[in-house]
Amino acid sequence: MNANPVLSIWTQPKETIRKLIDQNKLGFSILLVCISGIGGVITALRDSGWFLDLSPVLLVFGIVLAGIFSGLLNLGISSLLYTGIGRLYGGHGKLRDMAIAIGPMLIPQVVVVPVLVIYAVVFGEQFFSVPEAFSITSIPLGAYLFLTLLTAAASIWTIVISSKAIGVVHGFSSWRGFGVLMTLAGIAILITFIIVIGIIMFIF
Repeated sequence: MNANPVLSIWTQPKETIRKLIDQNKLGFSILLVCISGIGGVITALRDSGWFLDLSPVLLVFGIVLAGIFSGLLNLGISSLLYTGIGRLYGGHGKLRDMAIAIGPMLIPQVVVVPVLVIYAVVFGEQFFSVPEAFSITSIPLGAYLFLTLLTAAASIWTIVISSKAIGVVHGFSSWRGFGVLMTLAGIAILITFIIVIGIIMFIF
């Protein structure tokens, strides 16, 4: 009996990724990145005050549509970057195999999505409203802290699983996989720094 990858990824990430690649489960990866994308959009809208004038139906439709788009965009860009940077580390991974691995990397984020949906339903407009002055959130502090800790734990697990998954695709160690992640993070920080400096110089 085959183990459910949503469960086995936590304890056997390398074996799970290999099995999904062998079974060519690209559709499963696409489903996961789309769900994760929806969670990302909900997180971005939390405490933002954006689109509060929309009806609940339009807001839900917009979140789902934007989540699917951002998820697919993430799948494409991440596959290219992880494959390219991994080859600089001596890997030999294929773009399609990396695309299959991207979805399972995000399973910890996918687990958080139902919690985000519950929060959005329970707190309603309050969940999306801008916090009052000197407040860090518009929802009860206990609920905010729980969601923050859950999100942080999911992020840590995502890094662990991603390091192992990148290693599997490229045929090298999980530490090199972690190196790929840190290299990409470093590039993102550098680009952000250059943009900020450019904006400051333009303004002043």
